[in-house]
Amino acid sequence: MPAQSPSLLARFRRLFSVTALQRIIPPLRHPHGFYLLCWAVFCERWAAAILGSSVVLMLCERYGYGRSDALRLAGLYNAASYLLTLPGGFAVDRSLGGRRSLGAGMVLLMLGYAALTLSAASGLGLAIVFLLLGHSLFKPSTQAVMVLLYERHDPRLDAAQIVCYLVVNVAGIAGSVSAGLLVHSHDFRAALALAAAVLFAGLIAVILGNQTLRLRQKQPAFSALAAPVPIDLSARQRIKIIAALTLAMMIFTVGFGQVEGALLLWAQDRTDRMLLGFELPAAWFVGLPALLVLLLAPAQLALLPRIQHRVSTPRLIAWGLAAVVLAFAVLIPPALLSNGHRVSMLWLIACMTLLVVGELLVAPLGLSLLLRLAPPRLVGVVVGAWYVAGALGCWLAGEIGAVWMR
Repeated sequence: MPAQSPSLLARFRRLFSVTALQRIIPPLRHPHGFYLLCWAVFCERWAAAILGSSVVLMLCERYGYGRSDALRLAGLYNAASYLLTLPGGFAVDRSLGGRRSLGAGMVLLMLGYAALTLSAASGLGLAIVFLLLGHSLFKPSTQAVMVLLYERHDPRLDAAQIVCYLVVNVAGIAGSVSAGLLVHSHDFRAALALAAAVLFAGLIAVILGNQTLRLRQKQPAFSALAAPVPIDLSARQRIKIIAALTLAMMIFTVGFGQVEGALLLWAQDRTDRMLLGFELPAAWFVGLPALLVLLLAPAQLALLPRIQHRVSTPRLIAWGLAAVVLAFAVLIPPALLSNGHRVSMLWLIACMTLLVVGELLVAPLGLSLLLRLAPPRLVGVVVGAWYVAGALGCWLAGEIGAVWMR
């Protein structure tokens, strides 16, 4: 009796099983701890996107700040959250370690979002303290844990940073959409309570799976993602490259920092947001870059090995900075010719598409190269310096946004 052919359901399961996908897409072959780290980052970024999508509007409508003052305060908060990662990174390296810092940072962030739900104005100051302390530990600890999971020249490291960036932007979409739905009805407290609940879910997972974050995995035999391994460099050469990377991060953040500030207000005041009879919430445009990353990053993952054989990583980062400059050049024609009328949302979409191209070239590739160049005992400090550059960029973004809105 002839054997029966596999059912359609069995074929579907076999085609889309994890093992099959790992054979087809080598970037999925990562340590188990990497996926837990991605979940922690997902929860933190979801909560951060809820706040980022509503912070300017919340400061104006709930706390009575003027728009310029709200933009400046938001810029200062973002700058401080990055600036404090330098002492936070020192604490990660010298005393707490990556895993404990990860959990402690999530606890502090959860308390910060919970404090924002308080009706008293004093809750704002308390929340800022908790949030800043939480970010000071969480940001460097994620990269310190990443170093524990991969060898220094593991060819999967670039892919891991890009996959993590995909996770970040999925969380950004979730945060922006949930904030848009809740803030659109002026329910800021519900949005911030959701942010605290999301952090709690991430914290529980990190506590239960903490042991998977400690083992370093050996470099795999496959070479499908083999990126050019950096040649031996002197300490002075490494310092120069690290300094150049942090400068690139600062320049990039000046431009990208406008998404949650000036570009959010551009979407609210100067963009025709009607689509099929429905007016899109302005906060949803803060999540647009995240959606664009989901569309563009898979292509980057597939093409990256071929591109890196022809173009060096520093040159790719330079191309990313050029894309950020072009993003704002796109808005010059509608700004000059609109005569105060609302313009098509396609202008803003084009601007954010170029910003995302710059983001994918500067942020994950720059951070991956930074981790390869950082001394093993100073990973937290070097990552902290990277985020300090982002802090300066956020502060400048707030100042430029305040001038733009005058």
